[in-house]
Amino acid sequence: MSEETTTQPEGTAESTDQPAAVATLRRRAPKQDGTLAQAVDIARQAVVDSAGAENVGEHLGIDVHEDRLLTHLIECTMSGYPGWTWFATVARAPRTKLVTVCEVGLLAGENSLLAPDWVPWEERMQAVHDQEDHDQVEESGGQGENPDSPSAGSEAGSTETTEADATETGAGQPDEDAATEAGTTDENEASS
Repeated sequence: MSEETTTQPEGTAESTDQPAAVATLRRRAPKQDGTLAQAVDIARQAVVDSAGAENVGEHLGIDVHEDRLLTHLIECTMSGYPGWTWFATVARAPRTKLVTVCEVGLLAGENSLLAPDWVPWEERMQAVHDQEDHDQVEESGGQGENPDSPSAGSEAGSTETTEADATETGAGQPDEDAATEAGTTDENEASS
């Protein structure tokens, strides 16, 4: 058996680690289908059905995707959407003349007004919390004290508040139920 060696020029299938069959296939440009290109009225009617006649302008052109698939571009005259374009994608099956509308919608142009980038909820809420913290520091006079702490405010005011809170909640008074529960829990643990 003799060993054959072949050399391939640079840029061929083996030098790019692609199978030879894939590298040799050439993709031809799709042909503009005459039946679909003439379906301007069908595409326009689909857009009018979706948006209303007052929001639809002139036919602007065609964008060919595949042999039997293309998109009609139509001017958008809707207020608030300057620079936007309506589109209606149409297709047909092989060996038929029946045009089908696949999709209708709006496309943004280069000068279109667009919404700002979406910000995740956590980041939006973090900004709100940061602003609230900043506002609390400014309200307390910027002294660096936490307004929720008992030491904030005057000493007389904080003493009165503490005594009033203790009276309302019953602080300093023996809690018979808590003592009973503690004794019951200790008995249960001892018997285990």
